[in-house]
Amino acid sequence: MTHRVIVVGIDQSPSARAALQWAAAHARRTGAVLRAVHVHNRTHPRLPYGVGPTSVPPANPQPWGEHERADVAEMFESLKPEPSWTLYLVEDHPGAELVRAAKEAELLVIGTGEHTGVDRLMSGSVSHYCLSHAEVPVVTVPAPQPIRKDRPARDHIRAG
Repeated sequence: MTHRVIVVGIDQSPSARAALQWAAAHARRTGAVLRAVHVHNRTHPRLPYGVGPTSVPPANPQPWGEHERADVAEMFESLKPEPSWTLYLVEDHPGAELVRAAKEAELLVIGTGEHTGVDRLMSGSVSHYCLSHAEVPVVTVPAPQPIRKDRPARDHIRAG
């Protein structure tokens, strides 16, 4: 029997956490198998989701730290994963690796919206890469937005 598979790309960012939570809820609703993929991009350690092939490698690439692995594993375990769910830790270029990992999946889920302006130019955009290259549908999940005190309260709005 072939299982339906959802691939979700994760790192330590708020948007990746939101993507993982969305993907887990969707997998539970649909009975799909979840494969979480964390890609360590050692060419841009401060900007973890560089596109890769266009990146210029630094003179001293950063090794994959135990702290990074532990953070990602803890985030995955906080979902109380189903027995069939897996977490993959890969060292490569994030966009290309996520597209490759999702090749046989029914859906690729990624976080988006964290890098803007110069940061996006420096690191590239994994979500843009995946949307441009994936052969499966891609769901992009934004990071939760903090509540701003300068916005009016919405207590008067009721769902009807």
